[in-house]
Amino acid sequence: MLAPVFGLLAVAFALPLLYIVPTAFGGDAAGRFLRIFESPVYLKIIWTTVRISLEATAITLVVSFPLAWFLSRATGLKAMLLGLLVLIPFLSSVLVRTFAWLAILGQRGLINGTLLSLGLISEPLPLLFSEPAVILALVHSSIPMMVFALLTVLRRIDGRTLLAANTLGANPLRAWFGIVVPLATRGIQSGVIIIFLFTIASFIAPAFLGNQRQQMLGQVIQSEIETGADWPFAAALGITLALVATIVVAVLSTVLRFFSRWQRPGTLPPASPQTQPKQVDTTLLRQPVALPSRRFDFTALISRGSWMFEPAYLTLISIFTLLPLVVLFPVSFSSADVLIFPPPGYSLRWFETIFGSSEWIGAALTSLRIGAATCILSLALAILAVLGFGRQRFLFQGALEALVQSPLSVPAVVFALGAYLAFARVGLVDTETGIIIAHTVLIFPVVYLIASATYSSIDPGLSLAAASLGANPWRVFRTIVFPLLLPGLAVGALMASLLSFDESVASIFLSDLSVKTLPRKLWEGIRFNTSPESAAVSAVLLGVTCAVIFVGTLVFLGRRRYAGAPGAIAVLTNPSEEGQ
Repeated sequence: MLAPVFGLLAVAFALPLLYIVPTAFGGDAAGRFLRIFESPVYLKIIWTTVRISLEATAITLVVSFPLAWFLSRATGLKAMLLGLLVLIPFLSSVLVRTFAWLAILGQRGLINGTLLSLGLISEPLPLLFSEPAVILALVHSSIPMMVFALLTVLRRIDGRTLLAANTLGANPLRAWFGIVVPLATRGIQSGVIIIFLFTIASFIAPAFLGNQRQQMLGQVIQSEIETGADWPFAAALGITLALVATIVVAVLSTVLRFFSRWQRPGTLPPASPQTQPKQVDTTLLRQPVALPSRRFDFTALISRGSWMFEPAYLTLISIFTLLPLVVLFPVSFSSADVLIFPPPGYSLRWFETIFGSSEWIGAALTSLRIGAATCILSLALAILAVLGFGRQRFLFQGALEALVQSPLSVPAVVFALGAYLAFARVGLVDTETGIIIAHTVLIFPVVYLIASATYSSIDPGLSLAAASLGANPWRVFRTIVFPLLLPGLAVGALMASLLSFDESVASIFLSDLSVKTLPRKLWEGIRFNTSPESAAVSAVLLGVTCAVIFVGTLVFLGRRRYAGAPGAIAVLTNPSEEGQ
């Protein structure tokens, strides 16, 4: 059962990554790498890439940690709303989220328009095409991933430890940094590495919101591939990106491993022989003590103000998370020819344009076909992987499961580069087949994690009972396992279709003239014409995403009566240890 899974990973994942090496080191390899490491331009690009990635990662950690904590403690309706607050941006296209910042930070965007109308400024502020704009977009895209990385660890923290700290006199701030943060170090380590690998390979945000002085390596690699100028040099840049990312991740892991020493207590010293305790003088305890009066009690101030933190924080994080998505809808109905907020008038002209355009309709149909094929392949591979690993542990199972999830840990731009170089040799570039293979490699591990979490919650005694009554393995799977696994597979199918439909990096690299997916068409539209037409397409994509999430939530709230079938939010926000 595992043979097709590892066959696909070997041919469509490992080989493209390995293909980067001979391409980069063939011919004048020394000249290419000397050009990179001796040129002040490329050294500055490398430094800028690392610096922006580290800044975005640190900000994301600080901003996301309270949200992950509140979500880990929430129940009922509050948990569902906070889960949707994280899921909706996570499942929305990176192109859509990045384009929304153009409507907010532009010279005639939301911020400048509001400040001008209030008379606080006399001319628009230069918010776009700057490093803060790039970091802002990266942080906005990274928050859901950081929350997912922290959530499982935070759920395991016993709330009684905070109560004990409070009864011993610790204020909320001291309890937070003295208990919650140290116990969440493992989740912090995972989240920091995931976000750093995501941001260091980003090229969409710097391409739309940055300038030539803040170019990042992923942006340069994409430019080299798109222009077809120098494939070996693009491969050398990919090797450089992977090398720099590996070094920084190793340093981050070492530093964070030092701070996780609280979770690895040393051995206790040998106990000394029991001796008769001496009589203790307790007369001092009976003497009255005059407490010094303090004019300003900072601890009491923190304790009194802590109850205000949660509603204030949740309000601000909700605005920051949802505003870039909400602002797209009024802009898409604008009657102007450029992005203006608020719109001078409202019209359906841009929706009439995209729905009447054969190019946009053709791109949407192409994305639908690719998404459907990716969904089917991902489900089939996930079922084979779940049944192949089964419940019985075997030799090297942990390593094999790590290999199945390895596409999630490789920067997407590095894989897309390798796929482009390898697929070009066999004629799969600019074909639907090539894009389907690439999407399946990237999305199948997500479906496997969801299906595995559902499978682990199924009572194994049901299968044993069916087998003891004479059912063969196929009948046990068809009548027992598959119906109970169906809720997780349905969630996986929804996510696979949605992620494939919105996938941007591999689609931009592997599609060009013959095949144009919707993300590729939107990429070209935003780069060459930032009109409300792109806002209308983004609004349609966002509407489809919200509709799919809404339908999926309703379906699984209705299916929770089945034993062992976790809800959609629970599967995504509280995966099992095997899934992790």
